[in-house]
Amino acid sequence: MAFNFTAFSYIVALIGDAFLIFFAIFHVIAFDELKTDYKNPIDQCNSLNPLVLPEYLLHIFLNILFLACGEWFSLCINIPLIAYHIWRYKNRPVMTGPGLYDPTTVLASDNLTKNIREGWIKLAIYLISFFYYIYGGSLNYVWCTTSVLGKGATGSVFQGVNKITGESVAVKTFNPYSHMRPPDVQMREFEALKKVNHENIVKLLAIEEDQEGRGKVIVMELCTGGSLFNILDDPENSYGLPEKEFLLVLEHLCAGMKHLRDNKLVHRDLKPGNIMKFISEDGHTIYKLTDFGAARELEDNQPFASLYGTEEYLHPDLYERAVLRKSINRSFTANVDLWSIGVTLYHVATGNLPFRPYGGRKNRETMHQITTKKASGVISGTQLSENGPIEWSTTLPAHCHLSEGLKTLVTPLLAGLLEENREKTWSFDRFFQEVTNILRKRVIHVFYTNRTSSVEIFLEPEELIEHFRERVLMQTKVPMERQILLFNNEHLEKKVTPHTIGEYNNNNLKRLIIPFVAKAFPATYTENPIFLYSNDDNNVQLPQQLDLPKFPVFPNNVSVENDASLAKAACSVGHECKRRVDTFTTIDILIKKAVAQFIETLTTTITLLIKKTKNFDKLITTVIEYVDAVKCMSKMTKGEEELNPLLYKLEKLRTEFEGAADVIMQLHTNFVMGDQLNDQWSSAMHGKHCPCRTRASAQAKYLIERLRDSWQHLLRDRATRTLTYNDEQFHALEKIKVDRNGKRIKSLLLDDVKPSVAQMAECLADWYKLAQTVYLKSEILEKDVREYERNLDILKEDLYKIKTDIQKDMDAKLFNNSNQLLKIEQKNRLRFMQQQQEEIMALMKENRQFIGMLQELGTNLGSSLTGTLKI
Repeated sequence: MAFNFTAFSYIVALIGDAFLIFFAIFHVIAFDELKTDYKNPIDQCNSLNPLVLPEYLLHIFLNILFLACGEWFSLCINIPLIAYHIWRYKNRPVMTGPGLYDPTTVLASDNLTKNIREGWIKLAIYLISFFYYIYGGSLNYVWCTTSVLGKGATGSVFQGVNKITGESVAVKTFNPYSHMRPPDVQMREFEALKKVNHENIVKLLAIEEDQEGRGKVIVMELCTGGSLFNILDDPENSYGLPEKEFLLVLEHLCAGMKHLRDNKLVHRDLKPGNIMKFISEDGHTIYKLTDFGAARELEDNQPFASLYGTEEYLHPDLYERAVLRKSINRSFTANVDLWSIGVTLYHVATGNLPFRPYGGRKNRETMHQITTKKASGVISGTQLSENGPIEWSTTLPAHCHLSEGLKTLVTPLLAGLLEENREKTWSFDRFFQEVTNILRKRVIHVFYTNRTSSVEIFLEPEELIEHFRERVLMQTKVPMERQILLFNNEHLEKKVTPHTIGEYNNNNLKRLIIPFVAKAFPATYTENPIFLYSNDDNNVQLPQQLDLPKFPVFPNNVSVENDASLAKAACSVGHECKRRVDTFTTIDILIKKAVAQFIETLTTTITLLIKKTKNFDKLITTVIEYVDAVKCMSKMTKGEEELNPLLYKLEKLRTEFEGAADVIMQLHTNFVMGDQLNDQWSSAMHGKHCPCRTRASAQAKYLIERLRDSWQHLLRDRATRTLTYNDEQFHALEKIKVDRNGKRIKSLLLDDVKPSVAQMAECLADWYKLAQTVYLKSEILEKDVREYERNLDILKEDLYKIKTDIQKDMDAKLFNNSNQLLKIEQKNRLRFMQQQQEEIMALMKENRQFIGMLQELGTNLGSSLTGTLKI
């Protein structure tokens, strides 16, 4: 590490000021004791005089440091006191030794008062210098130089506050080295910060002048979550960030870099230390880019030759020139940031750097060899022994927390970013597009019950359920036709809402319904996933896990440096134990949900089958009765012989159906009414110590907190360096606590939680053998009932045809019969009319005869009357 004169001067000045404050306090106390006659003047003068010259010389030395570091305000405060000290020493009483105080005159009232006043004035000046040196300031902000947030080559970042509002801020100050740079280079960071304005870039609040004249300071928003480097350095993240957090870093890093490129800026020092975690008021996490000291404007293909960056994150060409000091005739473009992004993302995903020579930074030639000799597609290279072979890898390590589904997406991304060959190097546009493709995918959480493991499936929003089943096949090896997918007690297809889209055809908008696209999938998460079962595999196994890392063993002797490192390693193993306890607890919960969902789905299926059988029984009875009715009709025609085969088929179908209905009723009685599956599971789980019941996760959390407390204690001891006897005893006690709590959390995992879940898996395997049999039976019976319904539909159609033919025959016969009756009726009517006519004719004849008779009778009567009258 390069010597930093400013930092050294700062430390020396603080220590020196502390000594001066001690001298002043001792001065005040000594003269106060003389005033109260607590001590005699000879003893006090003998204790005060030896300190006078060291105090004055130390005071002068500190002001020389103030002058060298540009601490003008501190210098101005102390110059009058220096002048007074010189005058005071020149005019001191005649004495045999160095000093100012004569025992014969020191008790004089004037001298005593003057010396006490002098002590208080000096104490005030020393305190002002001390605290002003600790607290820097500008027009609107003040900061504490002991609250260091970060240090770099050109300056330091301190925590400060707004003088008016009290808002916490981060203040970047610059050291003398930064002022030695050309003015245009010094202004780049200010110009870059003024130019950018994005959620994923640390917000610039102000650029102000330091009140001590040390140049400009940059005031930025305070990111309370710390840097990504510090987050990765925490033992909890020894194997990388969790998947959700990794995706957040990827999204925010990509968004911040896109804003920089949109403004034609290149960062040139991308690394986890320059990515800050900001916690918003609503609790959301936002990652922000910071430290634009190396940033500058640069077009996509515009070359640059200046060297910036951090060794492990440098592009190989920059590394060769900046670190190995080799002269290469090659310029660099903005794309060198892509390499730094690749290294950063690998670090975030795994907790380690991708390229690690044996010995780290000391082995720079091997580091360069690893990065330049690797083949395309290789994303890591590690040397485990001195001069040993390089172990290459094209995949992420097994201990990485990313799911297999995400690994398949991230690995090609890393391979593209970590491409040394310029012909194959990605552009920023390619990087932005690939990240967008990853982030836009829908994450579907699946619990594979037969392997008691969680699976994450990444789908494009418009991909169909068939693609989902293909991804499930790739990750679980369960054939698509063998997959039973349940969600919220129903088959997945019933839960996926068909998606409607618009399509223009001949300038007319048509509405198309696309069933089962990923966009329409129900929302899932780890605790409420889609449950996957295999319908031909009833084995149940726990997921394969890597060997648990070993807890470190502390040596008997006290070594504050080594003990703190071992405690950190113990915390790392402890966190891994806790993660596995949490995983097994989740498996416990999901196994129970898987059983409940399967039972509920099976119950629903059998209940629906019962309803179908009842409806089918009513329907086939009605059809047979209808056949009988048609058969009665057919007696008037010749269609009766066609109905007999149909009736035979119907009776046969009913007989077959009744056999299936009996089996369905038996299933309903046993597994719906009798609830045998639930009873068997409850019986198998009786007395089992499930992790969720024993609160194993809460126990693991408690133990890891105790481990971290001990680690923090040992860290403080390391900062102290030297321990008193009592401190050593406490130090040894913390080592014992680390060892004991490490054994406890390991025992919790290996002796309690894992065996309990293994027993659950065995119970699940035994239970699933019966459940799978019942499911397959119900599935077969459901197919049989559908087949019976289909056959009945066919017979109904045949019956309808026969009935239609019979109806036609009957209608024809009825028509013929009606014509004959009409003719007979007409004949009868004619005959009746003829008879009536004949009767009428006869009656008319009789009437004529009667009239004739009446006429004759009238003639005869008239003749008689005439003759009588004559007489």
